[in-house]
Order: sequence, then structure tokens, then C-alpha cells
Amino acid sequence: MIEKNLEGFEEFYTEKINSLFSKIKKALKKLILEIRNNLIEIKVCLDHFLEAGKEKIDQKAQKSLNFFSDRIRKEINEIEVPEEEITYDSTLDLLNSIKKLFTSVNEIAKKSLPKFQKEVQPQIKELNYITRKLGKKQAELDDFLRKKYNEVKEAEYLLKKLPKIFTLKENIEHAKADLDKFETELEERKKRQNELNTQLIELEKNNLFKELEIEKDKQFQLQLKINDEIGFKKALKKFKFELEKGTSHVPNIDLNYLRDFLKNPIRILSSERKDLPKFTSLMVQLRHALEENRLNLKTDTKQKTIEHINAIFDEKILQTYIEEYLKLKEEIKAVEGKIQVAGLAEKLKELKNEISTNTVKLEHTNNDYDRKNKDYTRYLNSLKNDREEFQSLLEEILGEKVKLNIVFTF
Repeated sequence: MIEKNLEGFEEFYTEKINSLFSKIKKALKKLILEIRNNLIEIKVCLDHFLEAGKEKIDQKAQKSLNFFSDRIRKEINEIEVPEEEITYDSTLDLLNSIKKLFTSVNEIAKKSLPKFQKEVQPQIKELNYITRKLGKKQAELDDFLRKKYNEVKEAEYLLKKLPKIFTLKENIEHAKADLDKFETELEERKKRQNELNTQLIELEKNNLFKELEIEKDKQFQLQLKINDEIGFKKALKKFKFELEKGTSHVPNIDLNYLRDFLKNPIRILSSERKDLPKFTSLMVQLRHALEENRLNLKTDTKQKTIEHINAIFDEKILQTYIEEYLKLKEEIKAVEGKIQVAGLAEKLKELKNEISTNTVKLEHTNNDYDRKNKDYTRYLNSLKNDREEFQSLLEEILGEKVKLNIVFTF
């Protein structure tokens, strides 16, 4: 088995196929050399045109002759004749250039020759002779490429797979560099997040925050009790629906109050006087509607709602809860004021903002890492498959196994 590094492979392989197909390459080189000589002969022939023109044609015709000579010479100079690196592609380019040359010569001759052709007949014959020779060589070269060069062409075309392998190697190296960068950033973000969370936990251990948490928990538990006391929203919603529809007429009903109450009953109750006059009026009107069976509720639901309303009037528990709720709001406000004075509120806000910002950045970095990791894995798999295919084709051409070593610079 032959082992070669990717960087030096092209030179090694070129030498190998040049040696393996040396006879065909030598024959091709000979044909190309003959074509090169034909092109030089055309240039010499153009010199003969100019020499003959000096003695035989007038100044106006001389300009046309100079144009004729310069244009053809320019076309020939633009033809790239391969010398060292002779391949199928470079030879095909040569053939196409010669075809273009013939077209250009014909076009230029049609425009220029009539102005001086009588005076340079020998040179015209000479040019026709050389171009016919060139045409034969062109046909011979074309036939050679089609019939004898196919195997060599396939061997040469294998080199066209190399740039993709080089590109995949570079992509892997760049992806790995990005992956390492994102991994480092990810670790830093995670470390910072842990530090911030630790700071938050320590800050929230402050007695003022503990006191605030206790008061807010009391408030939450009291809200549950208040909601239990007014747990007949189904009847209230039905009442509102009938009022809005106009099927039930109730004098002095404050429909806006009812709507607001259904949206946020605790806020509405806590904004009233201690004796809850608006709420009491609403309950009286609701009970009256229930007793007259105007809300079309099930008997069981209707009866329970009436009993609930009676209990509110008799026990006065709801008013007590609302008073407690308002006191708790003041106590919470007082504790929050202490936290504000101590600068803890601002510190807590800044810390939570930083945690939020770092969380977003952490997520973005994690997404970047995952995306780049997918790219890295995809490039590795592509390179593995392409190298195996490349090595298999090499074995078919060279008749022996070749291992292509790829060294990464991480």
C-alpha cells in the first residue's frame, strides 16, 4: 500500500499517471508540438505578406494588409499551447482555440484580402497551405483525444475531486475552531449563571425578603379565602348575561360595577368602604333575581347561591377578610419600602436582569454550539465518504491500494 499526505498527493499522482500513460502522453505532446510549429509558420507567412506588400501595393492597401496581419497575429498570440502540464482539458482548450482562429481568419480575410490579393498571390497560397496543414493536425488531435485518450482523461479527472477534499478539510478545521470557541463561551456562560444564581439565593436569604415572602404568602392564602366566599360567579355571569341581553330588568343596577367585579373581585371589594355598599346592593339584587327564578339556573345551584349570599350577610366574614387584606397590603408595602431604602430592591432587579440577559445569551451560545457541532459532524462524514471513494478510484487506476493521509491543524 502507498501512503501519501493530501498536501503532496497531486504531485505524486501526476508523476504516476505520466509514467503509467507515458506512450500516450508522448504521442499527444508530439501532436501539440506540430500544431505549435504550424502556428509559428503562420506568423512567418504573415511576415512574407508584409515584405511583399512593401514593394507592390499602395498606402491605402498597405493599411488593410497591416490590419490583416495584426489581427491574425493577435489571434495566434492568444492561443495557449500547453507545454509542460499537458492534459485533456488543456488540449481541448487548444482545439477550441484553433477552431476560433479559423473562423477569425476567414472573417478578416473577407474584409481585407480583396484590397491587396492580386499583389500577394504567392503568400495567399502559402497561407492556405499552412492552414490546411493546421486543419489536418487539428482533426488528427481531435481524433486522438476521442479514441486514445479516454483512459488518461479519467485518470486526470480524478484530480478534480481533490479541491473538494481540501475544502472539506478546511471546513472541518474552521468548524472545530468555532466549536472550541463556542464550547469555551458556553462554559463561561454556565459558570456565570451559577455565580448569579448563588448571588440571588444569598440576596433572597435577607430577613427583609423572608418577611416579604411570609406576608405575600399570607396575602395569597387570604385571597383564596375571599374567592371561596364569593364562589358563585356562575350565577353572577348568568345575571350579567340576562342584564346585557335585556331579558331581565333590575332597577338601579350598576352593570359596570358587575362587569368590573367579575374581572377582579378582590380589587373591587378592597376599593370599597368597610361596609361594602355596592357589593351588598349587588348581592341583594342577585338574590332577588334568584328567588324569582329569573336566571334559569338549576334548583340546586340556585338554592346554594341564595344560602351563600345569606351567609355573607349574616356572618360578615367577607368584610373581615377584606379588612385583613387591606392591612396586609399596607404591611407588604411597608416591607417593600424597607427593602427599597436598603438598596436591596435595586440590587435584586439588577441581578434578575443580568440573569435574564445571561440566560438568553446562554441559549444563543448553546444553539450556536449545536449548529456548529452538526456542521462539524457533517463535514467529517462527507470527508470520510469522499476519501474512501477517492481511494477506491485510485486503486482502479493505479492497480494498487493508496491511502490518503489527511492531517488537521487544530
